[in-house]
Amino acid sequence: MKNWRYFFIIAVLLYCVWLLIPTVRYYAMPAEKKLELSQEEKTKFTESAIKLGLDLQGGMHLVLELDDSELSDDAKKDALDRVLKIIRNRVDQFGVSEPVIQKQGNRRVIVQLPGLQDAERAKNLIGQTALLDFRMVREQEETYRLLKDLDIALMGVEVKGSVVDTTGVETAVPDTSDVATEELAEIAAETAASDTAATAAADDTTLAGMLEETTAYDTLIPTIPGTEDLEVPLDAVSEDRPFTSYLVTLYGGAAVVDERNRQAVNLLLATPQAQRVMPRNTEFLWESETRPLEGGGTGRLVYLVEKTPILTGRTLVNATTRPDPDDPSSLNVSFQLNREGALIFSRVTGENIGRRIAIVLDRKIRSAPVVQTKIPGGEGRITGQFTDEEANDLAIVLRAGALPAPVEIIEERTVGPTLGRDSIVLGVRAAIVGFVLVMIFMLIYYKLSGFLACTALVVNLAIVLAALAQLRAALTLPGIAGLILTIGMAVDANVLIFERIREELAKAKTVRSAIDSGYDRAFTTILDANITTLITAFVLWQFGTGPIKGFATTLSIGIIASMFTALMCTRVVFHLITARWTIRKLSI
Repeated sequence: MKNWRYFFIIAVLLYCVWLLIPTVRYYAMPAEKKLELSQEEKTKFTESAIKLGLDLQGGMHLVLELDDSELSDDAKKDALDRVLKIIRNRVDQFGVSEPVIQKQGNRRVIVQLPGLQDAERAKNLIGQTALLDFRMVREQEETYRLLKDLDIALMGVEVKGSVVDTTGVETAVPDTSDVATEELAEIAAETAASDTAATAAADDTTLAGMLEETTAYDTLIPTIPGTEDLEVPLDAVSEDRPFTSYLVTLYGGAAVVDERNRQAVNLLLATPQAQRVMPRNTEFLWESETRPLEGGGTGRLVYLVEKTPILTGRTLVNATTRPDPDDPSSLNVSFQLNREGALIFSRVTGENIGRRIAIVLDRKIRSAPVVQTKIPGGEGRITGQFTDEEANDLAIVLRAGALPAPVEIIEERTVGPTLGRDSIVLGVRAAIVGFVLVMIFMLIYYKLSGFLACTALVVNLAIVLAALAQLRAALTLPGIAGLILTIGMAVDANVLIFERIREELAKAKTVRSAIDSGYDRAFTTILDANITTLITAFVLWQFGTGPIKGFATTLSIGIIASMFTALMCTRVVFHLITARWTIRKLSI
């Protein structure tokens, strides 16, 4: 036996111990102590210690699908790569430790966020398109004229079903013969989905503190002085006023709609009759926030804006959270435009003093402030009743950039931390019970040689855990199953070796000769069995996802470790014993 084997085994064992020290220290640390760790210390531990998978520490698993139907052929080529990069940037800034973000096929992205506590916040952050643009709001007179034109165009067109008028009385409406019911149903479904995905937004926005609302309000008022001569009816549902009957009032060039009537308004605006009277390059967009109505309930503003934005989010270079100068207890989201954006914004604001500019995020108007003066410099801020998390998340999505196309969450799995802890307890318990039973069997059946096999089994487990720490692989519940299977396979190798040694001893060979022959004869069988299992594990790792990969990773490492401990470590110990002492009878 050559001396290099002794040094190699000792070096491997010491290296494994060194790799496992951070894991032992971190998971043995009290929860209070972990909270006191600085971010640098926590990062150092999480990078060195064994990671727990989603099923052990809790968290979220999402599968996102990219809707690239509106993209050009050239844009589709790298759309998924851009989505991957943007989502990774958002998640990294979100602060989740060891996230898994990877492509699946040509249109899907898998996102795993271990240890995540706020699932809804993560979904909003990841799935938000974050398409920021600035739109000019049409003049008040043009909006009012269009409302009257819509009344004329929509005469005889009614929404199928039951709607609520401005007085809050539910009114039955006859079926329409002019609007395709299926088409309206699809529009209604899209509207409902859009409303569900919309995030909470700011109730007021100023740009560099220089854009201000002409009238601050907390409660929408029923009439606006100065609009009576426009003859826009606002009192009750009327056959002569099929569109404006759904409006509560007018406010600063926008229409106020009872939240209960918003879907009906969307359906009417989507009809061919309404589209024919809409001015070119215009559309109605809703404000993101609801406001309390004087008579009870909530309402929402809808603005007539230009379809072509004056600026888009591509000119935005940074976004941060800052305290509101007027209310230090709340946060604003400040942003900076690049040189091109700053020049365009300076010119547009200088040419449109007194007009409104809508700040739109994902087709929802954050605010439509009035330009008070020319704004140079390209700095702006979004203000509102933000919580700290809302402000931080908005800044994150603005910094990371807009997704090239919408993404839809098609699969979602959430594991609570309690279930994760239960899984750890049960998995560790199963591993310990299996380990103890195997040791008892080996000690009873193979005596002192069985004790040597048990020692090799402990070394085997240490090598597997150290390898997981070194590879920064996550230990999952299927991984624990792979670990238990490794225990059985490691013992199987030792059983083969010990049985061959027994056969050689039965031939009246010396102990040293029987040991050598036993290892030589068992080597081929052990190698064949482990290689075939290793190939299977590799296939599982290559083509499997999530839990299957965790099982395959642990199993692969365990197979290699069991061959090392069974064929090298135990043999070295046997030879060391027989070299120092004269053994006439082997306890096996």
